[in-house]
Amino acid sequence: MNRMITCVLLCMITAPLLAEDWNPNDDTFDPNLQSVVIGDRSWIGDPSPFVHSESSRTGYTYVNATDYEGMDPALQVSLMVPLQPGETVPAAGGMLMMTPNQAKALVKAIEGKIAEGSTDKQQRVPIATSIQGPDWGLKSKSQAETKFIELENKTKDKVDTYRFSINASKLLGAIKHSLKKLEFPSEQ
Repeated sequence: MNRMITCVLLCMITAPLLAEDWNPNDDTFDPNLQSVVIGDRSWIGDPSPFVHSESSRTGYTYVNATDYEGMDPALQVSLMVPLQPGETVPAAGGMLMMTPNQAKALVKAIEGKIAEGSTDKQQRVPIATSIQGPDWGLKSKSQAETKFIELENKTKDKVDTYRFSINASKLLGAIKHSLKKLEFPSEQ
């Protein structure tokens, strides 16, 4: 019983410290972060913030390497938009499940969009995933002299757009870290 009380007290003390240490404007990925508290919610890992354009809500990513027995190794990028009080279905959210080669292509596409100069014509780059159905794409846009990157998911019912800051470095860091875990699992 004393051990449980000690664990609860430690969680109460460390959770606010994690929230203060995590900064949404920090563009570096920290693989040592197990979770962070943002507002009144806990998020796994070191999430990248994004804005779901259609709802104007801030959401967060979770990137994970999956290498389950009997399945091909894959990289999962989850885009989670939090529920509002009283909601039972999230406004949006999505998941990109990719082979290592598809994930490397996503990294290359993001880096290309970051390097891309401002032009009036922004090309949508298709993003291949292992899941059939959703039509993922990547675009860069400018608005009020601010450039950003958008992951877009087109389905037969709607289009969801997830807007990241132009550097998207935290997301890139998480993807690259997870790719290393797939390539060198014994070193992690």
